[in-house]
Amino acid sequence: MKRLIPFQLIFVTFGFFLAKCDAVHPNEVHALIVFKEAIFDDPLLILSNWNGLDSDPCNWFLLELSRRVISLFLKASSLEIHTFLVRINISSCSIKGFIAEELFQLSSLSELILHGNNLIGPIPKEIGLLKHLKVLDLGMNQLSGRIPHEIGDLASVVKINLQSNGLTGKLPPELGNLKNLQELRLDRNKLQGTVPGANATDFASTMRGKYASDTNALGFCRASPLKVADFSFNFLVGSIPKCLEYLPRTSFQGNCIKYKDIKPRDPRQCGTF
Repeated sequence: MKRLIPFQLIFVTFGFFLAKCDAVHPNEVHALIVFKEAIFDDPLLILSNWNGLDSDPCNWFLLELSRRVISLFLKASSLEIHTFLVRINISSCSIKGFIAEELFQLSSLSELILHGNNLIGPIPKEIGLLKHLKVLDLGMNQLSGRIPHEIGDLASVVKINLQSNGLTGKLPPELGNLKNLQELRLDRNKLQGTVPGANATDFASTMRGKYASDTNALGFCRASPLKVADFSFNFLVGSIPKCLEYLPRTSFQGNCIKYKDIKPRDPRQCGTF
């Protein structure tokens, strides 16, 4: 039986005026084309109509755009309708390639969902440019390298999913900058080091020492409590910060953490971490 291509419907949100989708900034179109060029295998042809010769991406698959009415000089007679790309959802489409750093020039994005593909390489540090991003889902790919510290610049983000990749290195303490973060999934990677989040008493004592000017020492304990978090099946060591002890013990299982009621990794797997 011929496999159906899981095309997603394209939604365009209109303002009070009806207009052609002809005000998408050329830089955004360029960013999408560069992203497509970094994908070297697209077996379902889901990016087939992303045409660099077409300056109008309104009819491109898997994009959602929003039209906003902008008043110029506060004069009712001076109105422009601008189109902004707000959502990219390319899930379980088997695309393989790299995430081009130009993708993060799409400053109006509120959702970037590339879940369940075969993306490789690192997460570009330019990810921190997406100040309006609320959902970041890069889970179930083959991404590698460290989680960039710039992820802490995603001021509006509510959900981050990086699970089931090959990410390495330490958890960036800048994750504690994310005051709106409610869901964080980092399970099934190769992350090392401790879970950033000094206990309040520990932090008070270290403030007189070398961490006196380092607010990152508080890590997750600077942010609002996470509703959902999963750090399981990595190579994390140390203890669980008190500000995260409310999470289910399964959120930390399969690490090198020695803590009551938590099933750790085989000690032989933790020898080098």
